[in-house]
Amino acid sequence: MSSHSVDRARARAAFERAEAGTEEVFGDFFLARLLGLEISYPGEACEVAFTVEEFMFNPRGTLHGGVMATALDIAMGHLIHRQHGGPGTTLEMKIQYVAAARHGRVVCRGESLRRGGTWFLKAEARDEAGALLAFATATWKLLKPKPAA
Repeated sequence: MSSHSVDRARARAAFERAEAGTEEVFGDFFLARLLGLEISYPGEACEVAFTVEEFMFNPRGTLHGGVMATALDIAMGHLIHRQHGGPGTTLEMKIQYVAAARHGRVVCRGESLRRGGTWFLKAEARDEAGALLAFATATWKLLKPKPAA
């Protein structure tokens, strides 16, 4: 096992950025702010990009798989919200981890495979050089939008 030290100032700044939010809405919620997620919609996809930070590491000094899974899940969930006009929920998700990330930018791209009452989606995570880090497939169920207040 390798050890590493976390830049506490950067970790504290990330937490303060997350805590400073006033709403929990698509694109602007605590986890997205904490991880510094940038969400965009190129074409028929959703991309979730972030910079790998030490506070996101596992004890081995690489990006924690749970952070990667979160970003992949958000890429698919935000895609459903955008294309369907309402929320969905993950019924199941399978992730294959291909390579570790230690630094730089990661971009997770979600795309739909089949739409309907149940959606089938896929997402890939790539580093800034375009190398595949992980990929996921998931089944989602559409939810009814909350009634307007």
